[in-house]
Amino acid sequence: MSTEQEDHLHERFLLAVAPLMVDPIGGRPAGPALAGIVRAGADETRVMLRGGVAVSFRLTTGESELDIHAAFDWIRDLTPADLVGAGGERDSHGYATVPAEEIGFSADRRATRPDTDYFTLLRMMLYGSSVWSRELYSLVGFLIRGPRRHRLYVRDPASGVTVGLDLPLTDADGEICPGMGGTFPMLLASVFENGELDLEREAGEADEYCSKVYDMSGWVLPPPAGDTDPVDDAVPDDFENLMILSPEQYRELLNDNP
Repeated sequence: MSTEQEDHLHERFLLAVAPLMVDPIGGRPAGPALAGIVRAGADETRVMLRGGVAVSFRLTTGESELDIHAAFDWIRDLTPADLVGAGGERDSHGYATVPAEEIGFSADRRATRPDTDYFTLLRMMLYGSSVWSRELYSLVGFLIRGPRRHRLYVRDPASGVTVGLDLPLTDADGEICPGMGGTFPMLLASVFENGELDLEREAGEADEYCSKVYDMSGWVLPPPAGDTDPVDDAVPDDFENLMILSPEQYRELLNDNP
C-alpha cells in the first residue's frame, strides 16, 4: 500500500511532467516525446514515451526520496540513442518497461535547469493564489532576462498601476536551488497589503511595460552559508514575558502606537 510520502512524490512528478504535453514554439523537436505518466504500484512511477518505452522510477529508496526536479531534468535530456535496445517486460499497453538507472539515471543526480521552479512560481501566481491575495495584486506578465534573471509584471488592482519585480532564477553562484521562490506569492501579498513595495530597492531602469521596476532578489535568494538572521539575535533569552498576538491584536497594537 502506498504511503502519503509516495503519493506526494508521484503528484509532484505528475505536475512537473504534464506541461510537456504542449508542443513548444516551432513544433515538437525530434527525439523522445512524452505520451503520459502513470503510477505503477506503491513505490513506482513510469514516464511513458512515444515509441513504446516506459521509464520506471523508484519514488523512495530506504530513507531517501527521488529528487523529482533532477528526474524531470534528466528525462528532458534523453535522446533516441539512449533508448536504443532499452526495454524489458511489456505492460498491458505494449510499452517496454526499463528502470531509469539502466539507461543512465542515478540517485545522486541533481537539478540542472531553473525552469521547473520558474513555471511553478508562475502557476502559483496565476492559479494558486487565494481570493485574498488576488485582491492585493495580480500577475499580468513575465519575461526571462538572461540565464539567471527574470521579471514579473504585477498590477495593483486598486490603483491599476503595473510594476516590474526582478528576481533570480539561480543563486548568486549560478546554482539551481529547487523550490526557490516557492513562498514568494504569499510574501508579496504581505508587501502589498502593508503598502511596503516602495521600501524595496528600485532597479533604476526604464521599462515601457511598467511604471517602476523593483529588485526583490533578497526575498527568494537563500542566505549565504553560515549567515544568521539578525532578528534572531534580538530575541531575549527569557521568553517568560513574550506574548503571541493574533493578527487582529497586532493590527490594534499598530493602531495604538502609530
